Amino acid sequence: MKKDLSKQTLVTGITPSSAKGLHLGNYLGAVKPHVMFQAQVKHANYFIADYHALNTVHDPEQMRSNVRNTYLDYLSLGLEPERKNVNFYIESGVPEIAELNIILNNVVTMAELKRMHAYKDKFQKGVNEDSINHGLFNYPVLMAADILIFEPDFVPVGEDQTQHVEIARNIAQSFNKRYGEILKVPKLYVKKEVARVVGIDGKKKMSKSLGNDLPIFAAEEEIRKQIFATVTDPARIHPDDPGDPAKNPIFSYMKLMEYDDAKLKDFESRYKKGTIGDVEIKKAFFEFFMEYFKEARQRREKFAADKAGIDKLIIKNNAEVREVAAKVIQKVRKAVGVD
Repeated sequence: MKKDLSKQTLVTGITPSSAKGLHLGNYLGAVKPHVMFQAQVKHANYFIADYHALNTVHDPEQMRSNVRNTYLDYLSLGLEPERKNVNFYIESGVPEIAELNIILNNVVTMAELKRMHAYKDKFQKGVNEDSINHGLFNYPVLMAADILIFEPDFVPVGEDQTQHVEIARNIAQSFNKRYGEILKVPKLYVKKEVARVVGIDGKKKMSKSLGNDLPIFAAEEEIRKQIFATVTDPARIHPDDPGDPAKNPIFSYMKLMEYDDAKLKDFESRYKKGTIGDVEIKKAFFEFFMEYFKEARQRREKFAADKAGIDKLIIKNNAEVREVAAKVIQKVRKAVGVD
């Protein structure tokens, strides 16, 4: 990656697979860097991957709600589609992506797709191969189409998505080897320090499906409940027992959210000595969390009330990116002989 991003184009998306909205892990691992990039790059393309969500969301009204809520969450957290260099669109609103997906299916092998982690995980869980949804199997090809249709220089993703981007790069290289240098092969960007935000269980990556998340736009009491349910050092039986900050996720959240450094070091020192209890730590974090996202939560209410304005914004962004996608798909169609 070049340090100067002023001439770079990026593409990245998020799957609207949950009705719970974005959580702290989503924000730190994706939304925050996305907001940062929009002021640094030449073109920033962000999208809601609703086609991908069809693999797990089977209720049409739930799908519509998830897409809408994810869109509003991103806007509330600082994404600005009004910028001339930023587009925030819906995957299904750009049919050229689906067409490129069909074409790319013909330059990737079954063996390559079977190496995908999500596919192999099904076998580890004892799922019969014949029952695996083809949408899951085809996931990396559709993701490749999502990416390659906009000719990005780099793709910022979480650590769990790096394999999919590598597959997209391989697909582009295979296509170019067969048809000539048509598709741009993007680079991968992973911000290691926040690529994996641990959940409140202290074990697995923060996930809505696991219930170990800290929702940003949930009711205040729900957020409080999750924070106070966060696991702590199991060796710490009493409030005055010495503890290990590394075994309490709250400390990692504070660090990642750039809590006052001096206060955080004081908390850590006192925690190690056993002169501060877990309840006091959680209370301090809850107050910090609510203040940190206060403006975003206020913006969320405002955006939710402006249905017509949001609809207009989505239509505008979908149309703008389709102009770019149309040029790429035209090149691809000509290259493969279906023009």
